[in-house]
Amino acid sequence: MAQPCAQERHDPFVIGEETSERGSMVFGYVRTSSHQLDGCGGRTDVHDVFSLLWACAMRALGAASSSLFSEGGFAGIEEEIYARWLVFEQIGEFNDGSTATQRLLAHAAHAFHVLDDVLGWERIKYPEATWNDQHGEADGVVELLNAAGDAKDFGEMAGRRECPDWLYAKSHKARISVVVFPVASMFAFRGALLAYSPSSTEGRVRTSLVAGGLKNAISKKVVSTGLKYIRAIENDEYQLPWRGLDTSPLDPAIVAIPLESHCVFLGAQTLVAVESECGLRQFEAERTKFLERRAKENAVFAADYLFHWPHKFDGSKFEDLIYALLEREPGVMWIRQASPTNERDGGRDFIARWVVPFGDGLSAAETGSLETGVPTPAKALSVVVQVKAINPSVGKSKVQDIRDTVERHEANGYFLIAFPQPANSLVEHLVALGKRGVWTNWWDRAQIETRLRKHVDLLARFSDLVKVEDRQP
Repeated sequence: MAQPCAQERHDPFVIGEETSERGSMVFGYVRTSSHQLDGCGGRTDVHDVFSLLWACAMRALGAASSSLFSEGGFAGIEEEIYARWLVFEQIGEFNDGSTATQRLLAHAAHAFHVLDDVLGWERIKYPEATWNDQHGEADGVVELLNAAGDAKDFGEMAGRRECPDWLYAKSHKARISVVVFPVASMFAFRGALLAYSPSSTEGRVRTSLVAGGLKNAISKKVVSTGLKYIRAIENDEYQLPWRGLDTSPLDPAIVAIPLESHCVFLGAQTLVAVESECGLRQFEAERTKFLERRAKENAVFAADYLFHWPHKFDGSKFEDLIYALLEREPGVMWIRQASPTNERDGGRDFIARWVVPFGDGLSAAETGSLETGVPTPAKALSVVVQVKAINPSVGKSKVQDIRDTVERHEANGYFLIAFPQPANSLVEHLVALGKRGVWTNWWDRAQIETRLRKHVDLLARFSDLVKVEDRQP
């Protein structure tokens, strides 16, 4: 952000922003002009490679994890890439007071400059930037790639570009791009990614990782595919070992850089990009499986835990505990703080996206049409969550204007945390609201403790709030 050119445009890496009634979206865009990069073979390889290198640099820096979308050419050929969009599905957190657009502009500027050693921007000028279809070495690369796996169409889009210097081949059917750089260029690219320091854990089907605060999960099949094509090309003195997804770009080993829509593998001189979902959605799916396994184990091993709560405790800390439990609750897609501290009672409102089954106070008529990605029969609701902790019970007078609160947040459900328990009058009121079209539900102390037995790892985080005792046989 402190660099003089941080907020300037750095073609071909363009940051744009679109604003609508629903908010604003920041995106990236890669498109070159014919007078710079054309030649007889078009610019499909350029847009593919430039966008992959840029997305990897942004991911390594913790700036953003991107989905890459191609814009087709005017000729109507599906394989052609007229331009490439980067949709930033995850954007890094930076506490410097800057906007997302300002930060991403600065990171685009940084990526432009660190990739100069790889691409040599000053050298990329017409007529030096020429492309030769199936030129010499490219034929050999295509033969190796077609022999390595089931994809046999690498020769349909392959060739050599002299400036920037690379060999390029792509299987449109398998959605795999392969780029062979000079060894010095790949070494420079790895150096540009030196901030990338991942930590990973393996599941049955995917390996999940966190790096720079961004989260991805990569299918083991995708890893196998990437390694197969790296090794097909680097089968001589340049071949590097595979040491797993925790490998640093500066290590003498194959490196994997996950994006939302691709996984990019880097060898000694070869880049292989496999198109596959490797982003936050897959990470969250793996996290859910992990939490479900842990909950089943804890439900058995922590069944006899007793919980001791102080007579008075930090209400803010208690709200944080509820937030952590709801993040792990089946059906909760996400939860966010909806408002600052409430002036009347000191509590915070949360808003959650919650998948609710028909039988949970909903009829098929009330749910309307089912939403994409929501298991049948269910409905995803926007739910206001409120937390009330009042001894000996939370009465109706302490929870007022529920319908107004739901309408203010443009929600269609209400969920109450009533600690240690809701009064009978409040329960009757919540049930009556449910009959009048507002979905309602609640937790009391017993239900909170049931969930803590499933997620005992949270007890260490909240040891100053609740104490646990293992009941002796």
